[in-house]
Amino acid sequence: MKFKLFSLLLVSSLITACGFKLKGQYYLPDSLKSIYVTSDKRFSPLRTQLEKRLRQNQVVILDSLSDNKAQLNVLPESFQRRTLSLFPNGQVAEYELIYLASYQVTLPNKKPQRFTVELSREFQDDPNNALAKERERALILSELRVIASDRILSQLIMIK
Repeated sequence: MKFKLFSLLLVSSLITACGFKLKGQYYLPDSLKSIYVTSDKRFSPLRTQLEKRLRQNQVVILDSLSDNKAQLNVLPESFQRRTLSLFPNGQVAEYELIYLASYQVTLPNKKPQRFTVELSREFQDDPNNALAKERERALILSELRVIASDRILSQLIMIK
């Protein structure tokens, strides 16, 4: 029994010593443990997703701006579409959806720092199923926002 307990403690200490952490857990610097989040649109989907991920990582979202707290300004997101292939009749068969998310972080007594996240996904179009493809495109864009919010959190770790 003592050997099993010792083995368990040894394995757990080795895992924590190597920096292992669960996926989705971000250890933000103390300067970002409470933050004021803004955006051009009050109900920006990216802002909403980002606030959700921040709360999941024990970050306090402030209701008002404070001089001694960090500020995260979510800038307008953009989507672009690039043609990848065509059907023999000339209609677009495949697109590349490009999602750009920019944000600016302002720490107390420091200059604002601006960052951009760019993601892309391929999207096959079918003019015969326009409604279904539109719903699929909306789902892909929603997934891109989730990925972008995770990338933003991973970039926030590096801010000093």
